[in-house]
Amino acid sequence: MKANFGEKTRKNITAFSFIMCLVVVGAMGIYYQYMKRQQLQTEVHTPTTEVEKLIAKDLEVGYPETPTEVMKLWGRINQCIYNTALDDEEFDALLGQLRAMYSKELLEQNPENAHKNRLQEEVKEFQADKNKIVSYSAETGNGVKYKTINNQECADIRISYFINNGSGYVKNFQDFILVKEDGKWKIQGFKDVQTEKSTEKEATSQ
Repeated sequence: MKANFGEKTRKNITAFSFIMCLVVVGAMGIYYQYMKRQQLQTEVHTPTTEVEKLIAKDLEVGYPETPTEVMKLWGRINQCIYNTALDDEEFDALLGQLRAMYSKELLEQNPENAHKNRLQEEVKEFQADKNKIVSYSAETGNGVKYKTINNQECADIRISYFINNGSGYVKNFQDFILVKEDGKWKIQGFKDVQTEKSTEKEATSQ
């Protein structure tokens, strides 16, 4: 009887140990899968496309320092918006980047929803006409006119776009006025000034 009891005890212990091993292995497997999912969720995605790079740009810490640099970023974002088939999330994100360059006064004059609707219509018409922004350029150096209005620093600057309209190239100009707010050059206003024919060589040299 004692021998049988001892044998049963050993069998019970062996069975219990086997079950515990299974439980431990299963728990380790679940933990590994959980950690793998967490790693994938927290993994930093490196932007690769122009859209991703522009959306990822942190304008709070990396805002352009000069009126020319502001206009270059403005042109870059607009080229992406007008030339690219964007989904709603991408469009909203790029619109947000544009509005980050608006002055407080211009933001008040252009509520976000109205701004979005207007821009969507302009982009739709632009793409329907098979237009494409080939390149853009902003004035530099002495081309930028600085002045002070009501004790506020201002800058006048022109940006030009070379556009392929399907039958040739045209050059569009816009004049901007920027004001300095909290140490950053912000867009106060802008207007189209003229359009002229251009050549392919001139367009692709920018």
